[in-house]
Amino acid sequence: MKIIAAGGGTGGHISPVLAVIKEIKDGHERANIIYVGSRGSVEEKLVPQTGIKMISIRSGKFRRYHKSKVLNLVDPTTILKNALDFKNFILGIFDSLKIIKEEKPDVIFLKGGYVSLPLGIAARIKRCPYFIHESDVVPGLANRMLEKKAQKIFVSHPTSNFPDLPEEKLIYTGNPIRKDLLEGDKALAYENFNLKRKLKTILILGGSQGARKINEVFSEKLENYLEKYQVIHVSGDLDYDWLDHKSKKYKNRERYRLYSFLTNDLKNAYAVSDIIISRAGNNVLTEIAAVKKPAIIIPLESSANDHQLANALVYSREGAVCVMLQKHLTAQKLYEQVDTLLNDEEELRFMSEKMHHFYKEDAAKEIASQLINFYKKIMREKESQGAKKKGRDEVAKTKKKRK
Repeated sequence: MKIIAAGGGTGGHISPVLAVIKEIKDGHERANIIYVGSRGSVEEKLVPQTGIKMISIRSGKFRRYHKSKVLNLVDPTTILKNALDFKNFILGIFDSLKIIKEEKPDVIFLKGGYVSLPLGIAARIKRCPYFIHESDVVPGLANRMLEKKAQKIFVSHPTSNFPDLPEEKLIYTGNPIRKDLLEGDKALAYENFNLKRKLKTILILGGSQGARKINEVFSEKLENYLEKYQVIHVSGDLDYDWLDHKSKKYKNRERYRLYSFLTNDLKNAYAVSDIIISRAGNNVLTEIAAVKKPAIIIPLESSANDHQLANALVYSREGAVCVMLQKHLTAQKLYEQVDTLLNDEEELRFMSEKMHHFYKEDAAKEIASQLINFYKKIMREKESQGAKKKGRDEVAKTKKKRK
């Protein structure tokens, strides 16, 4: 059984694919899996560390930072980048065609994101069966373009949230996450992060690419936070240096733990946190739901089709998260909200319970089972066709002998 799995560009697309790959290997020992990612992206660093074979392709991202489709096409700040990325997108299709020709996969799993689109188009050209997964409530551009020929579409929320996708193809699996994130050790976290047990802990997650606005707003009141709390701040690479420099002047600097990125210790950061501040990508929301933590969610305003706001509202309607809109966000408002929640144990417990209801424990296993069962089905069909052909050949030989 040979499977190609693709997803990348951000950590949020990579972790779910790795979770599915692990389940495939557990369910089919002889599975041969190849990870296809984007050249120059974070997966080129992360995937090889897992021992999985990886092939990189060229790919391009269509930037849609405006609500107006016209502005997205003519904005001078993005038009050149989009033109260059369109070239890479076309070249990525040729890269993908070559991979499919050489590797001859039985099935392809596409997580979404811009690296999935050239591979998905190549799969359609080569008539190679593929499945897609949609994390967000608002389907991304790649998945919208690929859904017509997909075998099935795995979704992270109940199918009623996806009225524009073909109902007969939808399978509500939930969103896959790394199971090791559930194995966080609070006692070990106090030791590894050098934290004090008597202080409550704030965890800030900016995603693999960071969150500039959250970093800026939070840092304005950093001194106030450190008077009462301790902080684990995952800033992303771009903001690490200035945050590190700024924090050194504060009196309680030893209560501030700054990281550009967390991998192995992320599970312990989750375990020790009392509240989380994050963007609203559905992958991080699923992780927060899995570890059963209360959260303040600040959707990214420039996310394509406002999918982050749509994600956040699904959780907010159930009382699972506190949503703060970036356009109204100030340092004082954020501080007051954090402070209010951390001093209301009953509300924190309520939010944690509601958040946990969104977690589907066997998401990765369900997706892996669907892929394995599809492979078994096409193998049975090939064997059946082979048996029928053999039968026809034998009949033809018998007739020939009689003549």
